[in-house]
Amino acid sequence: FSTRETVMALFQLFLISILSSCMAHDEDIMTPVVNIYSELKELKASIIGLTLDLYTSPKVAFTASMSNTEDTHRGPFSTETKLIFDKVLTNIGNAYDPVTGVFTAPVKGVYYFRYSGSAFSSHDMGLSIFKGTARFVSSYEYNSGERNDQMSNGAVMELDVGEEVHMRLWIRTWIFVDPRYNYSTFTGYLLYPLDSTSV
Repeated sequence: FSTRETVMALFQLFLISILSSCMAHDEDIMTPVVNIYSELKELKASIIGLTLDLYTSPKVAFTASMSNTEDTHRGPFSTETKLIFDKVLTNIGNAYDPVTGVFTAPVKGVYYFRYSGSAFSSHDMGLSIFKGTARFVSSYEYNSGERNDQMSNGAVMELDVGEEVHMRLWIRTWIFVDPRYNYSTFTGYLLYPLDSTSV
């Protein structure tokens, strides 16, 4: 036999041994290929489902500041006062009302809210996020003696449809309002919706 014939004979013996092994174990030599194809089909279906969820899930997001024609401030007041961020920068889904300063959850879900506050150092600044009538998170900045004071805070909330979130300014404190740079803002957005069976 030539070298080529010897190699071909050995290769044929190898194939015969593989086929014999598969038959002995009652296996289909095409099973791995079929399994991979089935898995690819399942992955494709999952990707299509996730894409549909992405495009059909509710979109809710807002950022608002306070409008004024010149540098000024809100407060100080003799009672704790709801802040109305009437200068809307973003309001996807229109769940934030710039007239009342209240965000109303359009769907049951998990939301994130954040605020930033700026004030001159001649007064204290106290801010809180309220979920309904309950204080959720707060920040307080004492008169530092510096020219400007800044602060922020944020929180994740689970809200049912119709629950409300708003900001309040603490008693005898103030917050800076500028016409251009939006130093003081209120932001919120939906992280993901929840259905009645979610845990």
